[in-house]
Amino acid sequence: MSKAMIYNNRPTQWDAKLFLIAGVFMLVNTACLWIRAYSDYQLSILWAAVPAITALSASIFALLKLYKRVAPQAPKLALSGAGFALIAGAALVLAAVWIFITSVFGSGISDSPQLGLSLLTGVFMVAMVIAFLCYGIACLLVKNMSRLGYLLFTPVASWTVMLLVGLLKGFEVGLSLDFYTNAIIGNAFLAIGILLKAPLRSRI
Repeated sequence: MSKAMIYNNRPTQWDAKLFLIAGVFMLVNTACLWIRAYSDYQLSILWAAVPAITALSASIFALLKLYKRVAPQAPKLALSGAGFALIAGAALVLAAVWIFITSVFGSGISDSPQLGLSLLTGVFMVAMVIAFLCYGIACLLVKNMSRLGYLLFTPVASWTVMLLVGLLKGFEVGLSLDFYTNAIIGNAFLAIGILLKAPLRSRI
């Protein structure tokens, strides 16, 4: 395969850059969560919420940018993934606005989120699981992108565990797993970004 053909199969590098950004901010979020839990320093929950929202927003845009890579060979899966990514994005925006209004005009957010915020979080997680699942399966069907597909299943597994624990033991218990799952997701985002930046033939 010529260099020109390899370049043409990489329409932009924004998907890679956005996944790298998502990975960095997700790890920052994890660090903030651990500082709040195990340090004497009284760190506001906003310090954890802001990098988490930034990371998740970047990952949604990254999925939408990834559409061009997988749509030619798996159009239905790519379209479904993009659709659920948009649903997740809408839920995330509403949750971010809720957090902002509560923090500025209300009593602030607590470790026990309100029912409305919990429902938005649930919708977001379900939509993200389906979006990443669709893209992961699509990548398995695209030549030279199977490794990317397996990496995309990592956030799926992490969020699915949180959802299942939430259903069995309560939503707050499920969300509390973010101390561990967010670190796994953050590293997966970084690995996805690095893989997307690599030349196509190195992914074989």
